[in-house]
Amino acid sequence: MSGLIYCREPEVTEPYFAGALGVYLYSAEELCYYIVNYVLLLPQDFFDEKLYRFIGVQLRRPELEGKLRKWLSQTTDMYQGILVLLQDIHFYSENELMQFKQKLDDLRKAGPLELLKKKGDFFLDVRQYGNALQAYDHLLGERGLDAAFAARLWHNRGIACVQMMQMEEAMDCFYRSWKTLQLESIAQEMFTLYCMEPGLSMPEEVAGSVSGELQYRWKEELDAFEKNAAYMGKAQEIAEAFDRDVIRRREAVRELLYKWKQEYREMAG
Repeated sequence: MSGLIYCREPEVTEPYFAGALGVYLYSAEELCYYIVNYVLLLPQDFFDEKLYRFIGVQLRRPELEGKLRKWLSQTTDMYQGILVLLQDIHFYSENELMQFKQKLDDLRKAGPLELLKKKGDFFLDVRQYGNALQAYDHLLGERGLDAAFAARLWHNRGIACVQMMQMEEAMDCFYRSWKTLQLESIAQEMFTLYCMEPGLSMPEEVAGSVSGELQYRWKEELDAFEKNAAYMGKAQEIAEAFDRDVIRRREAVRELLYKWKQEYREMAG
């Protein structure tokens, strides 16, 4: 679905507050879009009096409200109620609903730890990096985690740290992941951090596992990426920093990263 939602109904007088996003919803179509795209954020008590009243009174769908109340009085499966709601409103096509039903089936099968990881990954996708870190940290505090599962958590936590300009912590996360998974792709991510962050060291164990030829190829790929990046915003700034001589380049990149960190702190409040 695109970001433009066609709404057939008049604007409601009391919109529904979607707490997970901190936004108000004014139509049945917006409610459907919210459910389908943010289902991982929906609480178990999603179907409450506030939602029933919004559907029955504000959306003028008392029959749907009654159907949902009856259905959910007979089952604890919130996902079944979601499907009833979506099918009644007809905002999504049958094919789209089938795909969404498969997603709900996958969520049902996921254990509590896997489900929390999915939430963390979702936060990562929508750039809510602080929430992603909270989810990953909660999971990593659990005892008896499968080693490969924990390694995937460390890797994704590292990605969130990169986005929050926590480069040293990101390197540590990637290293913890690499020690278990031994993936070349993770070693490349660590090498990229090493090249981009002045003063950051690459773990000797990882550096020793990668041939000089491979490191040279990675450096060429990184250089090509920098040269071909769209020259706007931060891409333009980093391009200008790398256009300096070797001595001034490291200082320029250091200053640029400091600037970005300051911008992030201001944005985070």
